[in-house]
Amino acid sequence: MKKLSLLFVLFITISTARAQDYNNGIGLRLGGISSGITFKHFMNSDAALEGILGWGRHAIFITGLYEKHAAFGNAQGLYWFYGGGAHIGFYNDDYGYAYFRYYKKKNVVYVNENYHQSNISLGGDFILGLEYKFDGAPLTLGLDVKPVIDIVPGFYGYFDGAFTVRFTF
Repeated sequence: MKKLSLLFVLFITISTARAQDYNNGIGLRLGGISSGITFKHFMNSDAALEGILGWGRHAIFITGLYEKHAAFGNAQGLYWFYGGGAHIGFYNDDYGYAYFRYYKKKNVVYVNENYHQSNISLGGDFILGLEYKFDGAPLTLGLDVKPVIDIVPGFYGYFDGAFTVRFTF
């Protein structure tokens, strides 16, 4: 009977263990394209949803990510994660994509300009990172890389990375 009780307690402990030691976190993402405010919510022991409200040059971005988390080796409090999602970006009217091509013909330089002005962008995001949760403190620190692919207004790729600080609750 003792073995059965011990097995039951072990099963309950394992089934309620979380990949992270918190349910929600809010903080700042400091980095490249999508610097801003971030909110992360754990749906179960190893899956989280993260939302980023970012801003950049003449733009505001809203990003939603689904992330899988796992312990990083035997390092207590350190976790790695990966995932993907989508974003939408809104630009001011005076901002757009501009490409210039220079060519020289008989000592004269010609400029061929292709300027595409758009007020919106849509695309996909991927993320890979590390996060450390301090034991006994409501704080996490994270580093990640987040490649971004715009589909609208055209097919463009960007490489983003950031340092994140979150208050957890």
